[in-house]
This record gives sequence, structure tokens and C-alpha cells, in this order.
Amino acid sequence: MMKIRERVSPETRLKTGWLFPAIASFVLSEFTTGGVEKVISRTDQVGMGVFTLIGILTGVLWQWYSPRDLAERLSVPAGLLVLVVVLSMLPFGEMVSRGPDYFYLFPLGLVAGLVLTTRWQQLRAED
Repeated sequence: MMKIRERVSPETRLKTGWLFPAIASFVLSEFTTGGVEKVISRTDQVGMGVFTLIGILTGVLWQWYSPRDLAERLSVPAGLLVLVVVLSMLPFGEMVSRGPDYFYLFPLGLVAGLVLTTRWQQLRAED
């Protein structure tokens, strides 16, 4: 039986690869939207935006100052994330959150900044 990567051309895979995260996001949203809706206050909206923008700025500065391959750069943080997730599922008692619930937006902004800077540098190098 031929593997799917061999049956589908690299060009087609590049054009359709975004379907994996899109489908996963859609499926996950169907399972997580059944709870009670919570109105996000204006303060929280601004806080979420600020954390994300600070993350993006940090990622831009980091990649600009010390450019490296993103897989190489993010392998340790990704491994630590897996470790934290596994440890958080172990029965150590109750977890306590200190700080805003939207702190997770900072690392997402950081990754976005790294990726955007790398792509911008690639586009500049092509010209």
C-alpha cells in the first residue's frame, strides 16, 4: 500500500496542510463550547491583547537579534510544555493559578513573533 505522502505531491501538501490544524480546531471547539458562557470584561480584553502583543514583540526581537531555525529554537520549550502537561495530569492535589487566566497568550504571541520574523527575513532574502 502506497503511503499518503508518496501519493500526494509536495505542492498539494503545501497547499492543503493547513486543513489539519483547521479541522482539529473545529472538532475541539465542538467539544469545548458546551459550558457556561462567560462575558469577558473590557479589562480582560485589553489584558489579553497586551500579553499577546508583548509576546509578539519579544519573539520579533529574539529572532531579529539571534536568528535561528525555529524547530531548533523551540524544541526545548516544546519538550517542557509536554512535561508540564503530563505533570499537571498527575494526581498531586489541587492546582492553583496565580496571575491572569490569559497568560497562555504570551507564549502564543512569542511563537507568532518568531515565525513572522523568520518569514519576513526569508521574503527579504528572496528579493
